Amino acid sequence: MGKAFYNLTTPQKSIYFTEQYYSNTNVNNICGSVIINDTINFDKLCMAINKFVEHNDSFRIRITLENNEAVQYFQRYTPFNIRTVKVNSNLDVYKLEKKLANKIFKLFDSSLFEFVLFKFSDNHGGFVINVHHIISDSWSLGIMVNQIISIYNSLLNNNSIDIPTNSYIDYILSENEYLKSSKCLKDKEYWTSIYSTIPESASIPGSKKESLKTLSASRIQFSIDHTLLERIQNYCKLHKASLFNFFMAVFSLYISRVSNLDDFVIGTPILNRTNFKEKHTCGMYINTSPLRITFDNCNTFTDFLNKIAVNSLSLLKHQKYSYQKLIEDLRIRDNNIQSLYKIMLSYQITKMNENND
Repeated sequence: MGKAFYNLTTPQKSIYFTEQYYSNTNVNNICGSVIINDTINFDKLCMAINKFVEHNDSFRIRITLENNEAVQYFQRYTPFNIRTVKVNSNLDVYKLEKKLANKIFKLFDSSLFEFVLFKFSDNHGGFVINVHHIISDSWSLGIMVNQIISIYNSLLNNNSIDIPTNSYIDYILSENEYLKSSKCLKDKEYWTSIYSTIPESASIPGSKKESLKTLSASRIQFSIDHTLLERIQNYCKLHKASLFNFFMAVFSLYISRVSNLDDFVIGTPILNRTNFKEKHTCGMYINTSPLRITFDNCNTFTDFLNKIAVNSLSLLKHQKYSYQKLIEDLRIRDNNIQSLYKIMLSYQITKMNENND
C-alpha cells in the first residue's frame, strides 16, 4: 500500500520557507528539558515516550518532495531506542540541552525529533527533547510533557493507559475546507481592509543591525515582582483587559516613543487552535498575526488599552487567515512589500501538570 501524501498546512509552510532561507542551520529547532525529582524507572520512561509517539502522529511526520513541492506523509510507528546520558548537575543538563539544540535535522524523509534521557547519580533525572518546528509548536510541548508523565505514572502503577489519539491529519483536512470557505473570504476582506494602506515599519533605534542571513541573537531576562504583577492583574481585571492586552499596550507606547511613529505594526504569534480537539492535538498550528497600532481618539492609557483589547479580539476572530497569504494578497497591489513589521511581541503560557517537576 502506497504512502498517503498531504500538503503542508499554512503554519508548516511558514516554517518551510524559513528553513529554505536558513538552510543547513538549527533555526527551526525547539528544545527543552524535563527534570523528574524522584527515582526514575528509565525503562518505563522510555516506554512512555514511545507510547506518546505512537499516539501522536505529528511526531511521525516525514517531509518529502513530490514534483519539486514539499509534502508530508505519516510514518508508521515502530519502537525506537533512546540513549541515556549520565549527568552530575543541572549545568550538565543545560549543556546537554544546548548540544542537542545545535543538531541540524535532515529535513526530507527523516525523523524530525530526538529524545535523550539523562540520569543523575542518585537515579533521578528526566529527558531532553529536540524537535523541528515544522512538526511541533511550543503548545505541543506542553501536551507532550503532560502525556508522557501521565503514561509513565500509569506504567509505574500498572494502570491502564488512557490518552487521546488525536491526529494532525484532521487539522490538515479542516484547513483545506477553510481555504475554500466563505469564512476565508471574509477573513481576507478583513485583513486587506486593515492594510488598505501600509504603515511605516517601526524599529528600535540603536539595535544592532545584522545581515538577514545571520542567526545571532541575545536574550535579557527579567522577572516581575509579585506585588507589581498583582497590581497589574487587578488593573486588567478592573478594565476587563487581558495581561496580553496590557503588555501589548505598554510595549506599543514604548515603540511609538523610540521610533517616533503613531501608526505601525507589531507581529504577534497566535495559538490558532480554535476548538477543544485542536487544543489537545500535537502539531504545528501557530500563526503570526500583524496587529496595527494607532493612537487615534486615545487620551489616556486606559483608552489605549481598551482599543488594543477591541482590536485584539477582532484579530482573534480572523486568526485563521495566515500572514503569508495576506502578504501575497498585498503584493498583488504592490510587489515591493516585503513585510508589515520588524518587531514582535510573543505572550506564551504553557500549562503543565503540577507533578511534572
